[in-house]
Amino acid sequence: MDIKKSTITELQGIPKTEIHLHIEAVTTAKTVWKLINKHKLDIEGVHNIEDLENKFKVNSLSDFIDLFINVIQASYRDPEDFKLLMDDLEDYLTSNNIVYAEVFVAPTSFLKNGFIFQDIMNVLVSGADRIFKEKSIDIKFIIDVSRGFGLENAMKNLDLTLEFNHPRIIGIGLGGAEKVGNAEDFVTVFDKAREHGLHLVAHAGEDADYKSINAAVDILKVERIGHGISAMENEECMNHLKELKIPLEVCPTSNLFTKAYVQNIGSHPIKSFFDKGIFITVNSDDPTIFGSTLLEEYVLLLENEIFNKKEIGQLILNNLFATFMDKDKKDSLEIKIRETLNNKGYL
Repeated sequence: MDIKKSTITELQGIPKTEIHLHIEAVTTAKTVWKLINKHKLDIEGVHNIEDLENKFKVNSLSDFIDLFINVIQASYRDPEDFKLLMDDLEDYLTSNNIVYAEVFVAPTSFLKNGFIFQDIMNVLVSGADRIFKEKSIDIKFIIDVSRGFGLENAMKNLDLTLEFNHPRIIGIGLGGAEKVGNAEDFVTVFDKAREHGLHLVAHAGEDADYKSINAAVDILKVERIGHGISAMENEECMNHLKELKIPLEVCPTSNLFTKAYVQNIGSHPIKSFFDKGIFITVNSDDPTIFGSTLLEEYVLLLENEIFNKKEIGQLILNNLFATFMDKDKKDSLEIKIRETLNNKGYL
């Protein structure tokens, strides 16, 4: 069923929220090329914009890691560079009609490259303030304490977050390969963050089994799970998520790319989770790298008849309900979204 063009136009008009989005992965090849030229960088295999665009067409996890660390993150050399990143984020959110976003920032690699946390975040929050003033798009940040660099580094990232103490930073997340750092290794970090009023999320069940999800929920006591796909392996895990009403930040195209538990969209557990009453949200994860925006994630699910229009409408509302937005603002935005969904036949 080819509904892509008309459906994108239709969905474009619906105000949306996104809660699983990595800021580095909204940057474009054009922006990275500007930075390479600005800083006269020598990036292996990149001699022109065409080479760089080919780098962005990742075909494996190793390609993804190489692009993310050795190309994108390596191209940022000056705090002012992050203004371009915020411009790309603004373009992404605007084109998808995303009016509220909770965005992951992973500072570790930047700090190892000599950046100062406060310098990075000053640019990001200033950019977010400007975007809100000009377009009424509200951006909050979740700091990824990064499981792959160990406990000491994670605690350092938390301490820097607490020291910066800005209302646009609303929580911490545990990202990175699950098999490199177990959730239980970071209990002290998450306990401290909770004591200071930060929200808690963790990537789990993306490339490790359902026990990773259980650990994040029961030991770290997170409020949301990033991905959560491997819950499909275990009925008790699924029931646990349902009973606790833990939202899953599902990223279909990303899951198709990693192929850890999903080989094709038809085998993706998102619909079975939804039918079981698990709290499901839909997100893009790394849009410019995986080549799929939030709009296109919804289209993918409609086009392949995984969900019908009214179910997509519920998923759009679920994204809102799963945010850490203040209740009054959430209630106000819900009225606006429901009205648009009703007018377009999505409720």
